[in-house]
Amino acid sequence: MRKQIHMINRKGVFYFRRRVPEDLLPHYAPQTEFKFSLKTRDYAEADRLQRIESVKLDEEFARIRKGQTAPELHTISQDVIKSLSDLWIAHVLEEDEEWRMDGLSESEYDKLSESLEIVETGGKAALARGNTSLIEFEMEDFCESQGFKIAKGSEAHRQLCYAFLRASVQANQQQTLRHQGEVIDTPVAPKVAPPAQPVPHEAETFEALRDYWFMQSSKSQSALRIANTAIKKFRDMVGDFKPSDVTKVNAIAFKDALLSKGAAPATINKDMGILKAIFSTAEANSKLPSNPFKGGKDLPIPEKEVESPYTLEELKLIFNSPVFKDGYRPKQCMGEAAFWLPLIGLYTGCRLNEGAQLFTEDVSEQEGIPYFLIKPDAATGRSVKDGKKRRVPIHPDLVKMGLLDYVAKMKQQGHVQLFPELKVTRVNGKLGDNWGRWWCSYVRKDLGISRIPQPFHGLRHTFVEYGRTSSMSEYHREIIEGHTPANVAFRSYGGKLYPLKPLYEEIVKLEFKGLDLSHLRK
Repeated sequence: MRKQIHMINRKGVFYFRRRVPEDLLPHYAPQTEFKFSLKTRDYAEADRLQRIESVKLDEEFARIRKGQTAPELHTISQDVIKSLSDLWIAHVLEEDEEWRMDGLSESEYDKLSESLEIVETGGKAALARGNTSLIEFEMEDFCESQGFKIAKGSEAHRQLCYAFLRASVQANQQQTLRHQGEVIDTPVAPKVAPPAQPVPHEAETFEALRDYWFMQSSKSQSALRIANTAIKKFRDMVGDFKPSDVTKVNAIAFKDALLSKGAAPATINKDMGILKAIFSTAEANSKLPSNPFKGGKDLPIPEKEVESPYTLEELKLIFNSPVFKDGYRPKQCMGEAAFWLPLIGLYTGCRLNEGAQLFTEDVSEQEGIPYFLIKPDAATGRSVKDGKKRRVPIHPDLVKMGLLDYVAKMKQQGHVQLFPELKVTRVNGKLGDNWGRWWCSYVRKDLGISRIPQPFHGLRHTFVEYGRTSSMSEYHREIIEGHTPANVAFRSYGGKLYPLKPLYEEIVKLEFKGLDLSHLRK
């Protein structure tokens, strides 16, 4: 529908932007897209340059894929077709929202108005006639970026072209409503898993083994970053070996080289451990005859000093500060997150991003007990440290302070996020990143509390400390915090979610003696 798909305008200057294909994400991790300035304000010149860059990347992708046997798809299910076309709508609206967030000048607004009218007319005419030639290239490129290689002339190609034509008309209608000032949310479309791609029979590179290891089970982007770092270190310190040529002597030489460089024991264990896992997967699947990293013992890690909780005087200073007493909301604090996130941290012991990534649907009630559902969700980028979901009962004090009223208000306004002002602003970033930086500055500079190394995490330690003095069951408190108790029964019996009632009976015991928070109640 558009003349090009790898070009965006930022304040009059054109930029090249292209996503890393899904099947090549392990190779480029942690990078997920290519984005750089084309250094021109002229549309025609920018379009010429973006085509050159696209060809270069196509050739690079082909070189990386050499030796892989990804089949072209001739048929595809209706569910996958719908998922891909929904993703396309989300992609178009996401780009549109980025343009608007940067701000449109009068001339840019007028140009976009004209463009939307042209696309609407052309799109509807093409849809009426079933003319999919306008969308064919974009469909192929986008599907390939998601890991689906569609055979030209196939039934899958024909169906996807038509589905993408319909999706483009729908996306344009949504953009037009936005252009008229209507609130149109960018949909969160869950990704669809591409067909698995087998690696070459002979794994000649570390990257091939890493990709094979990655495909065996779901791994996080952070695991890929660790793997890439470990592979680079091995090459720099030991040599550029084929995996089949690596011996036990080389593995030990790598550990010794890390020690001589002064690497911390935890770092050495992490690097050795991930290479051991990669080679173990290869050995178990007959890609390699043996695992040279097997058998080594982890280095002992010195015990670190446990971070202190906040003192009573520090808590008084925080919760009687302007944010909590005077309604102070500077732009950097991102709205009501400034008020609620510290209180949620204090009363639940949750980690920063567990609180920051809460959706309105994650606050619910069962048998009269309100609770948070803290859970990972690959489709929306939410993560939990142990990868498991848990329910955390909401303390009565938070209810009296108006938390449930705030949740109801956010739901009524149609917000998905509990704290909609929080945004991810970098690749692989998290919703709480920028807010966490503001909180650190507020606690350390504005309030003068510099003793706590991690100001939000200090609330987690405070929850533990006052949980003990409040005679909360340590077993149940650890479940609330997101720790797995050292108990076989917990791991082996019962449902996936721990019963809510015993957790609530313990959390109501929590009190902060000497800390008066009555001024926060509604």
